[in-house]
Amino acid sequence: MEVLVDGTYQEVYGGVKSFKTLSPSTVATINKGWLELPESPASLGSRYLVTTRAEMNGKDTRDYSILYDPSRYASLWTAYVLCSAHRGSGSGGTWVNNPLIPASKQTSCYKAYPSVDGVTYDRGHQIPNADRNGVSGMQEQTFYWTNSTPQLAAFNQGIWQNLETAVRTVMQSTDSVYVVTGPVYQTVGGSETVKTFVNSSNDSKVVPIPNYYYKVILKVRRSGGQVTAASAIGFWFTHEDHGKDSYTLYAKSVDYIEQMTGFNFFANLPPSVETTAEQNTNWNTFRDF
Repeated sequence: MEVLVDGTYQEVYGGVKSFKTLSPSTVATINKGWLELPESPASLGSRYLVTTRAEMNGKDTRDYSILYDPSRYASLWTAYVLCSAHRGSGSGGTWVNNPLIPASKQTSCYKAYPSVDGVTYDRGHQIPNADRNGVSGMQEQTFYWTNSTPQLAAFNQGIWQNLETAVRTVMQSTDSVYVVTGPVYQTVGGSETVKTFVNSSNDSKVVPIPNYYYKVILKVRRSGGQVTAASAIGFWFTHEDHGKDSYTLYAKSVDYIEQMTGFNFFANLPPSVETTAEQNTNWNTFRDF
């Protein structure tokens, strides 16, 4: 695993028994050049920027990165690479605390989230465990509480799940896809009301419920090891039951998702490639790239 400690990106291997946690206003210094990473925030404040790691094919490999906000008990973005080597037939894992973030900053729910106004909420993965079911160590890390948000059951098991499946289908026809996903409570400049519930099933913490969810996805072409072209697509959903709607109806440009969230996605692409890729709004154009 990797973690920012005193502004330095450090490698941590094996079981984590203790570590020095981040202090407010720690400056993020991650700039790995990984294509899935959004631009590092100028200051972390009370948030945590960490990357989980696990063994894959005998090599220590990055799993996924998160920007975790303990005030919302949620990762504001979760970024990862998806390729065929990540996929298999693993059956799942057990929900546990993320060892790189203090347990007091996380909330756990060992059953379903409490119903709010008579509506059921799932423990929604941000990186799906099915995206890592070919590597047991990676799949186990998708069951960290920092990877969970309260998602309406009808949303999680409906249009959101269909989009996740579509991303895996696209991955089968390319080398890799780069994915960033997250919850949104208030849009940039917005003043949306954020509902909360008390996590009475375990720790009685007050947990906010996202108003929106987004996903942005990237494919690239390379020549001589350099990225020469790319295609990207974004999706923006209000957090509600979308019935039998197709996820394609909610396709947006990555530029649009950036305007709504304030994040700069795929910032490690060559600038000219990034500009063109992030204007696309058509799922078929992305799929067939």
